[in-house]
Order: sequence, then C-alpha cells, then structure tokens
Amino acid sequence: MDTIKDEFQSDKAHLIKFNQDYSMFSIGTERGYKIYNTYPISDIHEKILYGGISLCVMSYRSNYLALVGGGKLPKYTNKKVILYNDAEDCIESEFKFTTPVKNVKFKKNLIFIVLEKKIYVFNVQNSQNIDSFDTIVNKNGMIAINGSPNKTIMAHPIQFNDQPDKGYVGIKNYKTNKYFPLLVHEETLSNMAMDYYGLLLATSNDKGTIIRIHSIEDKTLVYECRRGKEKAFINYLAFDVNYKYFGVTSDRGTIHIWKLNDIVEKNYSVKAHSTNDKKSNNLICKTIKDDFVFIESENKNTIKEIEERDKYKIKKIKNYKSETSFGKIKINKQRCIFCFKPDDLVVIITFDGKYGFAQIAKKGGYFNYIEKELKKKMIE
Repeated sequence: MDTIKDEFQSDKAHLIKFNQDYSMFSIGTERGYKIYNTYPISDIHEKILYGGISLCVMSYRSNYLALVGGGKLPKYTNKKVILYNDAEDCIESEFKFTTPVKNVKFKKNLIFIVLEKKIYVFNVQNSQNIDSFDTIVNKNGMIAINGSPNKTIMAHPIQFNDQPDKGYVGIKNYKTNKYFPLLVHEETLSNMAMDYYGLLLATSNDKGTIIRIHSIEDKTLVYECRRGKEKAFINYLAFDVNYKYFGVTSDRGTIHIWKLNDIVEKNYSVKAHSTNDKKSNNLICKTIKDDFVFIESENKNTIKEIEERDKYKIKKIKNYKSETSFGKIKINKQRCIFCFKPDDLVVIITFDGKYGFAQIAKKGGYFNYIEKELKKKMIE
C-alpha cells in the first residue's frame, strides 16, 4: 500500500482476543477494531478510528473496551491504554506508561495492564492504582486470569529466590487477598492460562514440550501434557469452560487436545430468571453488577441473570497423569486462537482472516478441520 488512505482502509488483523467466556472476540485492525459473535460466527460491530489498533480487549459482553495503538499508522501510542465506551463513542479514561503495553485483561471493575517488567492493576470506575507486581522480563505479556466475575484470581511469571532459570509464578486471590509463589516448571515459561472458574493454572515450558496443570487451591500438580519432543513456541492455551477438554497450539500449526474428565467433577446449581428490557437493543450487552452477569440471549429483549455456585471442584489426586494428547487438529497456520463449544466442537480463528471448525471424535486421533473464508466485510 502506497498511501495513507490505503492504510486507513486496511482490514489487516493484529491481535485477536476472546472475551472472558469465549462468546465473542475482538480484533484490532489498521483502521480501528471489530467485534464478532464466536458461534455461530457473525460480525456485530466495527468502529472506524482512522488509525491502527494493535490490541482491543472486551470487558465481558459490555460496551467497555481497552484499546492500545499499533500498526503502521497507530491511532494511539503503544505506551497508553484507552478505556473506551463504545455505546457513548467516547474515551472514559487513559492509563499512561513510560514503556510499551504488552497485554491487557479485564475483570469486573478491575483492569490489569502488563508491561515488560511490571503489572499494574487499576479500578476501572475511578482509575485508582490498587496493585502492582514485578515480573521477569515479560516480552510476550504473560498473565493468566480466570473469567468468572464471582472471583478474581491472577497469575504472572516471577523471579523467586534468585533463580531466574526456574519457572515460578505468583498467584493472587483478590477475594481472600492472599498471594503466594509457586514453582510450576524447572525451566523458564513461555505461556500460561487459567480456567474460567479459577481452579486450574496451565503453564508451558520454554521448549514448548511440556504443559503442566496445577490446582490453584492446594498448589499441587494434577496433570502433565506432553506436546512432543521437538521445540515449539506455545501461542495459545485454552480450557473448556465445562472442563471436558484442554488444548494448546504452537507455531508448528497443530492444536493438541487432552481430556480433563479424570481431574474435575461437577458439583453445582444454577439460578436463572428472565426480565424484559427494551433498552437492551441499543447495547452489545448488559454489564456486570456485583456477583451477577447480565447476558443477552438470542432474543435481545430477554436478559438472563445467572448466579454461579461452586460449579466444579478438583478431584483429590494422588499421582498426576503425564500423557500425550488425546487428539490433534492440523491447521497449517502459525497463529490462531480457539475455544471449545458444546457438542465437542472446536472453533478456530486464524490471524490470516479465516475461521474453521473441528469435531472432536470419541476415539481421538486427528480431527477433521473445516476451514472457511470470512466475509469480505469482516477480515480481508
């Protein structure tokens, strides 16, 4: 592209991020950002900002977004996080730093901002800095936070006891206000992820050969996933919200999937009721209030109020398992994100503007990957 006008018209995708429950995803582009429903795939909204956005992060299904500038013609500096209200089309607040922002995470009224050597936590309502953490040199912006709004647990890489070559994480429970270090690998880390309810933490070593899953509550290793012998960079890790599966993808273009049935058991009850709200048509979704999540249903005039109550718990395990993957999905793409949906379906979004599906078979093995082009008005 030779002109500024051409750059502003570009739909080139930068980082792609799911929201906290994988129901939607957002993309920063060279001209603004886009928001989609995950399944079935559909475009919901695009904002033209006439400048590049490298990172667009959603706060659940609300209209609040965290934006970081990037690309060839950035809208904002990459040393600043913009808290943007999409419904009002305005900037609510800004968080400025002296070094580039590597990652951003939302949790209810909190926003976690990851720099290369520091993590800051702010109250979204008043922009007050309530917490900060030192990390190892964190060029990839590693951080793990559970998705459920009922509690907030955060994990990040740290250097502990002058052992820079060990894979330590620091874990903070914001409900109990407790913080503790945990050794998860004998090598340094390359990536990490937490499940929706904050029971399990998955971490990969720097070789990408071993992924370990620890119980956060009792700090024990409960599962070890062996991806393979060849070195690879783990791009993405994801838990099934219902704990049936866990998966990772690397720069080798394969998604590896493991079964988690043996380490988690169900123990839950759900309360729900619906109310009519005509105003909901004007919003992408309702926001979060106290310990309740207000979610739009397919009928936009119906809102479901769901209270979560101890849905799952980790089984008592004497000896953890160390296993190769139950199944694989070959997509021949170096960068993608994915999530698990009901009926053993995997939804995959690639960074070159395509999406695909794979059905997990009971016998395991290689699962058939069906790839489709997104519409031209989505990603090109």
